[in-house]
Amino acid sequence: MMDKSWVHLNRVTDEYLVGASNFIKIAAKNLGYPHKMLCPCKNCRNLSHQEMSIVYEHIVINGVDPTYTIWFHHGEDIIEDETDESLNDGEAYNLYIAAYRHDENFEESAQPALDDEWKQQVNDANSHIYDGCTNYTKLSSIVALYKLKTMHSWSDTSFNGLLELISDMLPSPNVLLKSMYETKKYLKKFDLQYEKIDACVNDCCLFMKENKKLENCPNCGASRSKVDECTNRVKKGVSAKVLRYFPIIPRFRRMFRSQKTAEELRWHFKNKSEDGKMHHPVNSAAWDLVSDKWPIFASDPRSLRLGLATDGFNPFGMISTQYSCWPVMLVIYNFPPWSCMRKENVMLSLLIPGPKQPGKDIDIYLQPLVDDLKMLWDGVSAYDAYDNEKFKLRALLLWTINDFPTYGNLAGCTTKGKHACPICAHNTKSVWLRYS
Repeated sequence: MMDKSWVHLNRVTDEYLVGASNFIKIAAKNLGYPHKMLCPCKNCRNLSHQEMSIVYEHIVINGVDPTYTIWFHHGEDIIEDETDESLNDGEAYNLYIAAYRHDENFEESAQPALDDEWKQQVNDANSHIYDGCTNYTKLSSIVALYKLKTMHSWSDTSFNGLLELISDMLPSPNVLLKSMYETKKYLKKFDLQYEKIDACVNDCCLFMKENKKLENCPNCGASRSKVDECTNRVKKGVSAKVLRYFPIIPRFRRMFRSQKTAEELRWHFKNKSEDGKMHHPVNSAAWDLVSDKWPIFASDPRSLRLGLATDGFNPFGMISTQYSCWPVMLVIYNFPPWSCMRKENVMLSLLIPGPKQPGKDIDIYLQPLVDDLKMLWDGVSAYDAYDNEKFKLRALLLWTINDFPTYGNLAGCTTKGKHACPICAHNTKSVWLRYS
């Protein structure tokens, strides 16, 4: 059993530094002094190999991944236990809990039944990719490879070829998935789906609610389906413009199903600084204004306070300089400052398609997000794994984060021309240049 007592100490103390150094030495000895080893820090999460000195730096700077409790990647022996309790530890079990536990049907103070099918799924995810492999399981191997595919923009065809090649290189039999199709099918059970909503090509409306069954825009008459530019023939079933919405309520619910995440979402409630300095948005005037105006909302530490950020970018690089796609992101400020802005905690909620920017019509595309935010203000049912109880989850949008032109689009203010100041408005003191 490797010493883990130093992991929870302050990372600037001598005890932590000595513990990290001893961990590197013991892990190197257990693994046969390799040139590189898997890095167990909070960012790498045993998904990338690093040199020993880099692993030490990552552990000191980022800390050790708290979900990595049995250090089997670094030579610690795994104690085999066939009881149901042994399934309750590990990332695969937590993923299945988050994927299959439903708030509406969950019984308080009762774990989901570990039937034979459940055990088989968890054991399958935790199985090593071949006999004798201690570094990767079936789940961790495909997640690591899929992460590389995403980071380096590999095509599906190249990823299929890589999986087939690696499978041939590994000892037989092995359980490595062999195609992109199998990978998507396997990971789909942990996935949160998104909604495709047809939009008018002229940004007049979304084909949802009362417009859901219409074939033409009620404002400009444009076809909902794509029209062939040469023949003007309408291509039925092929949408001219599609908004992708990633529902936020299921994701917020899933965050509270994780005991660790549910605890982190309470951080703001007891950690407001008293030195008069702003270390976190909890120290801001806007935060205090919300707490004073809606004390019932503020009294529950699980009430979420959000920020919305958006801007345009060209997804095609230099191929097309005219295309502008607009992602809409949500930031959850309940988290502590060291995890508040981590990429896994910044949520993509909308993907507004191009080719042109939505401009003043961005409010059309924000409709599904605004509808969910209204529901969250009234409250939705959710399960809190930290307190082991159901509760009413509520959320509020604190502010938006954007550049000055986008500020005008989101807030409906004038940001150019004679009345360019959104604060002064009609009282703006402006002078026209003679030759402008």
